Amino acid sequence: MQSVYPLSQGTGLALTTALYYTPSGRSIQKPLDAARFELAATTSHPNQAKEFHTDGGRVVTGGGGIRPDIAIEPPPMNRLRAVLEASASFTTFATEYLRDHKITGSFVVTPELLDQFQVFLAAHNIEPGMTEWSQERDFVANRLKTEIFNQSFGVEKGDEVDAERDPAIQRARALVGS
Repeated sequence: MQSVYPLSQGTGLALTTALYYTPSGRSIQKPLDAARFELAATTSHPNQAKEFHTDGGRVVTGGGGIRPDIAIEPPPMNRLRAVLEASASFTTFATEYLRDHKITGSFVVTPELLDQFQVFLAAHNIEPGMTEWSQERDFVANRLKTEIFNQSFGVEKGDEVDAERDPAIQRARALVGS
Protein backbone atom coordinates (compact mmCIF):
# COMPACT_ATOMS: atom_id res chain seq x y z
CA MET A 1 0.00 0.00 0.00
CA GLN A 2 1.34 3.41 -0.82
CA SER A 3 0.65 6.86 0.51
CA VAL A 4 1.17 9.73 -1.91
CA TYR A 5 2.57 12.97 -0.54
CA PRO A 6 2.26 16.04 -2.75
CA LEU A 7 5.43 17.97 -3.49
CA SER A 8 6.03 21.18 -5.37
CA GLN A 9 5.44 21.76 -9.10
CA GLY A 10 2.71 19.12 -9.39
CA THR A 11 4.95 16.27 -8.29
CA GLY A 12 4.53 13.78 -5.51
CA LEU A 13 6.24 11.08 -3.52
CA ALA A 14 4.70 7.59 -3.37
CA LEU A 15 5.92 5.95 -0.18
CA THR A 16 5.20 2.33 0.68
CA THR A 17 3.53 2.48 4.07
CA ALA A 18 2.01 -0.99 4.44
CA LEU A 19 2.05 -4.43 2.87
CA TYR A 20 -0.83 -6.71 1.90
CA TYR A 21 -0.93 -10.24 3.30
CA THR A 22 -2.86 -13.37 2.38
CA PRO A 23 -4.80 -15.16 5.15
CA SER A 24 -1.87 -17.58 5.53
CA GLY A 25 0.44 -14.69 6.47
CA ARG A 26 2.26 -14.41 3.18
CA SER A 27 3.00 -10.94 1.79
CA ILE A 28 1.86 -10.47 -1.81
CA GLN A 29 4.75 -8.10 -2.55
CA LYS A 30 7.90 -9.36 -4.15
CA PRO A 31 10.82 -8.04 -2.10
CA LEU A 32 13.01 -5.34 -3.58
CA ASP A 33 16.54 -6.26 -4.48
CA ALA A 34 18.00 -4.11 -1.68
CA ALA A 35 21.54 -4.29 -3.01
CA ARG A 36 20.46 -3.17 -6.47
CA PHE A 37 18.62 -0.15 -5.11
CA GLU A 38 21.16 0.54 -2.34
CA LEU A 39 18.37 0.41 0.23
CA ALA A 40 19.72 -2.28 2.53
CA ALA A 41 19.51 -0.10 5.62
CA THR A 42 15.92 0.95 5.00
CA THR A 43 14.21 -2.11 3.49
CA SER A 44 13.11 -5.34 5.00
CA HIS A 45 10.68 -7.97 3.92
CA PRO A 46 8.41 -9.81 6.29
CA ASN A 47 8.47 -13.18 4.50
CA GLN A 48 11.36 -14.83 6.22
CA ALA A 49 9.51 -18.15 6.00
CA LYS A 50 9.68 -19.91 2.65
CA GLU A 51 6.59 -22.05 3.13
CA PHE A 52 3.06 -21.15 4.22
CA HIS A 53 -0.14 -23.16 4.53
CA THR A 54 -3.63 -22.22 3.44
CA ASP A 55 -6.59 -22.87 5.75
CA GLY A 56 -7.10 -26.09 3.80
CA GLY A 57 -3.50 -27.17 4.45
CA ARG A 58 -2.18 -26.60 0.94
CA VAL A 59 1.47 -25.53 0.84
CA VAL A 60 2.18 -22.13 -0.76
CA THR A 61 5.59 -20.56 -1.05
CA GLY A 62 6.67 -17.11 0.07
CA GLY A 63 9.38 -14.68 -0.81
CA GLY A 64 8.55 -13.98 -4.44
CA GLY A 65 5.16 -12.40 -4.58
CA ILE A 66 2.06 -14.41 -5.43
CA ARG A 67 2.49 -17.20 -7.93
CA PRO A 68 -0.64 -18.56 -9.58
CA ASP A 69 -1.72 -22.13 -8.91
CA ILE A 70 -2.35 -22.52 -12.62
CA ALA A 71 -0.51 -20.35 -15.14
CA ILE A 72 -2.53 -19.50 -18.25
CA GLU A 73 -0.62 -18.07 -21.16
CA PRO A 74 -2.37 -15.68 -23.54
CA PRO A 75 -2.77 -16.88 -27.10
CA PRO A 76 0.27 -16.02 -29.16
CA MET A 77 0.10 -12.87 -31.24
CA ASN A 78 0.10 -13.56 -34.94
CA ARG A 79 0.62 -11.29 -37.92
CA LEU A 80 -3.06 -10.58 -38.62
CA ARG A 81 -3.94 -9.83 -35.00
CA ALA A 82 -0.92 -7.54 -34.70
CA VAL A 83 -1.86 -5.62 -37.86
CA LEU A 84 -5.53 -5.27 -36.86
CA GLU A 85 -4.65 -4.01 -33.38
CA ALA A 86 -1.82 -1.71 -34.50
CA SER A 87 -3.92 -0.15 -37.27
CA ALA A 88 -6.86 0.55 -34.93
CA SER A 89 -9.06 -1.24 -37.45
CA PHE A 90 -11.56 -2.45 -34.84
CA THR A 91 -11.95 0.99 -33.28
CA THR A 92 -12.23 2.83 -36.59
CA PHE A 93 -14.70 0.34 -38.07
CA ALA A 94 -16.83 0.39 -34.90
CA THR A 95 -16.93 4.19 -34.93
CA GLU A 96 -18.03 4.26 -38.57
CA TYR A 97 -20.53 1.43 -38.07
CA LEU A 98 -22.16 3.13 -35.08
CA ARG A 99 -22.71 6.35 -37.04
CA ASP A 100 -25.35 4.54 -39.07
CA HIS A 101 -26.55 1.81 -36.70
CA LYS A 102 -28.20 1.86 -33.29
CA ILE A 103 -27.48 -1.34 -31.37
CA THR A 104 -28.97 -3.05 -28.34
CA GLY A 105 -27.49 -5.37 -25.74
CA SER A 106 -28.58 -8.35 -27.84
CA PHE A 107 -26.32 -7.28 -30.74
CA VAL A 108 -24.41 -10.08 -32.45
CA VAL A 109 -21.73 -9.96 -35.08
CA THR A 110 -23.28 -11.53 -38.16
CA PRO A 111 -21.50 -13.08 -41.14
CA GLU A 112 -22.66 -10.04 -43.13
CA LEU A 113 -20.97 -7.69 -40.66
CA LEU A 114 -17.76 -9.71 -40.93
CA ASP A 115 -18.02 -9.33 -44.71
CA GLN A 116 -18.40 -5.54 -44.27
CA PHE A 117 -15.34 -5.55 -42.03
CA GLN A 118 -13.36 -7.43 -44.68
CA VAL A 119 -14.33 -4.81 -47.27
CA PHE A 120 -13.31 -2.07 -44.80
CA LEU A 121 -9.95 -3.80 -44.28
CA ALA A 122 -9.35 -4.16 -48.02
CA ALA A 123 -10.05 -0.44 -48.46
CA HIS A 124 -7.27 0.12 -45.89
CA ASN A 125 -4.86 -2.26 -47.69
CA ILE A 126 -5.27 -5.08 -45.16
CA GLU A 127 -6.08 -8.25 -47.04
CA PRO A 128 -5.54 -11.45 -45.07
CA GLY A 129 -5.51 -14.75 -46.91
CA MET A 130 -8.54 -17.03 -46.77
CA THR A 131 -6.87 -19.49 -44.38
CA GLU A 132 -5.69 -16.75 -42.06
CA TRP A 133 -9.13 -15.08 -42.08
CA SER A 134 -10.89 -18.39 -41.39
CA GLN A 135 -8.58 -19.19 -38.48
CA GLU A 136 -9.10 -15.74 -36.93
CA ARG A 137 -12.82 -15.35 -37.62
CA ASP A 138 -13.92 -15.98 -34.00
CA PHE A 139 -11.24 -13.61 -32.68
CA VAL A 140 -12.28 -10.91 -35.16
CA ALA A 141 -15.97 -11.30 -34.34
CA ASN A 142 -15.28 -11.03 -30.60
CA ARG A 143 -13.00 -7.99 -30.99
CA LEU A 144 -15.56 -6.24 -33.21
CA LYS A 145 -18.32 -6.85 -30.68
CA THR A 146 -16.03 -5.75 -27.85
CA GLU A 147 -15.22 -2.46 -29.56
CA ILE A 148 -18.81 -1.82 -30.58
CA PHE A 149 -19.92 -2.41 -26.98
CA ASN A 150 -17.07 -0.23 -25.65
CA GLN A 151 -18.30 2.67 -27.74
CA SER A 152 -22.02 2.04 -27.26
CA PHE A 153 -22.33 1.00 -23.63
CA GLY A 154 -18.95 1.72 -22.04
CA VAL A 155 -15.74 -0.18 -21.40
CA GLU A 156 -17.28 -2.33 -18.65
CA LYS A 157 -19.72 -3.89 -21.16
CA GLY A 158 -16.92 -4.28 -23.70
CA ASP A 159 -14.86 -6.05 -21.05
CA GLU A 160 -17.73 -8.49 -20.51
CA VAL A 161 -17.64 -9.36 -24.21
CA ASP A 162 -13.84 -9.62 -24.15
CA ALA A 163 -14.06 -12.02 -21.19
CA GLU A 164 -15.84 -14.51 -23.45
CA ARG A 165 -12.51 -15.25 -25.15
CA ASP A 166 -10.08 -14.62 -22.26
CA PRO A 167 -8.27 -17.94 -21.64
CA ALA A 168 -7.64 -17.22 -17.94
CA ILE A 169 -11.30 -16.41 -17.30
CA GLN A 170 -12.47 -19.44 -19.30
CA ARG A 171 -10.10 -21.74 -17.36
CA ALA A 172 -11.29 -20.29 -14.02
CA ARG A 173 -14.92 -20.80 -15.01
CA ALA A 174 -14.18 -24.41 -15.96
CA LEU A 175 -12.50 -24.99 -12.60
CA VAL A 176 -15.42 -23.62 -10.58
CA GLY A 177 -17.97 -25.33 -12.79
CA SER A 178 -19.88 -22.36 -14.17
